[in-house]
Amino acid sequence: MLTVAWAVEAIARLGGYLEHRRNTPIGIGVLWRGWLKLYDKSEGWQLATET
Repeated sequence: MLTVAWAVEAIARLGGYLEHRRNTPIGIGVLWRGWLKLYDKSEGWQLATET
């Protein structure tokens, strides 16, 4: 089941968060970089699928 925690971790991984360091909290900088990368990927997908 997908949860908000799962989504935050997925975005953090896009931003460079290292999963093996689970004791370290996810920072806002990593989330921001991940969000921008996700946005770029979704924008590219939308442009590629336009007819």
